Amino acid sequence: MAQTASDPADNRELLPDTYDELVPVEKLVHGEHNPRRNTPSQRLKQSIAGFGINKPLTVRPDSDTDVYHITDGWQRYQAATQAGWERLPVEIYEDTLAALAATEQDSIVDGWSRYTRATYCCSLASEFESAADSKIELARQVASITSWEPDTVRRYLDVLSLPEEVHILLSEGPEGSDKEWAALKNVNEDVRQYGGLQWQVADRLARNQSAVSKSRVIEIAATAVEFETVEQGIEFVDLAVANPEMRVDVLQRKVLLGDEYDRYLVVPRAPVALSKAKKQAVIDHCHQQRRSLSDIVTERIKSLAEELTTDDAEVSGSADTDTDTETEPSPTTGDSS
Repeated sequence: MAQTASDPADNRELLPDTYDELVPVEKLVHGEHNPRRNTPSQRLKQSIAGFGINKPLTVRPDSDTDVYHITDGWQRYQAATQAGWERLPVEIYEDTLAALAATEQDSIVDGWSRYTRATYCCSLASEFESAADSKIELARQVASITSWEPDTVRRYLDVLSLPEEVHILLSEGPEGSDKEWAALKNVNEDVRQYGGLQWQVADRLARNQSAVSKSRVIEIAATAVEFETVEQGIEFVDLAVANPEMRVDVLQRKVLLGDEYDRYLVVPRAPVALSKAKKQAVIDHCHQQRRSLSDIVTERIKSLAEELTTDDAEVSGSADTDTDTETEPSPTTGDSS
């Protein structure tokens, strides 16, 4: 491709001190093993537009398609192409493992999220998989060329083996599309209100997912986000896996209520048909009383339970009195002897 005078790559002052080549942007693609797909920040866009690129992209050549896979520098690529760059400075690594190793060294200081680290480990694992005898061995091989312990790598590999639908639930996980979240809301309507699926809980689910169906795994994950502690989340996962025929909301309450579970009556959500005036009257009443509708319903149910148990006690007491009267001897009359 012929370069124009407007190509910023023609200005040496906008280029890093060292790089291997200037590669046309049409020959650069997002690497299949690149752990990051973030869009560039406004600050990065302004920096590249005004001051150029201070670090070359890390790439791996693909001789079959005559392109270069970007394993590090995808945000720089996006920002530069938006600023009108036609060629970009790159460092070329001939094989995937070398490119990924350079990616970690260059980018780990940038504060990768846990999900990015996990994705990176999975990319490395895909290169070792055929040579590894077990998952533990695979984790060891990946750990040997990264800065993480084998057990941490093993956890990353396990968690990312969960269905793709679960990944957006992870704390520090990918954003997820509206369509993906809508599908999860079919399982848990309030799923987006919570902070995310904790990785220790996700790991427990991942290691037991073969015991249940994929839909059950998704159902468990979408409910497990509601637990605040790892201990409760793991307890719930264990119950849900061991009891696949039981509804997850029932198991969730068992965990949350503990020994108190049998004392609670769960009132189902039931839509009640009311006229517009009556509905407004109920809303106004709650507002005036400064009480939620659930509080009022709870109070009415407790009152009903009190009436029913009181009535039962009175009936039982009456029956006891009648029995006593029938068995008591009659007093004697007119016989003084």
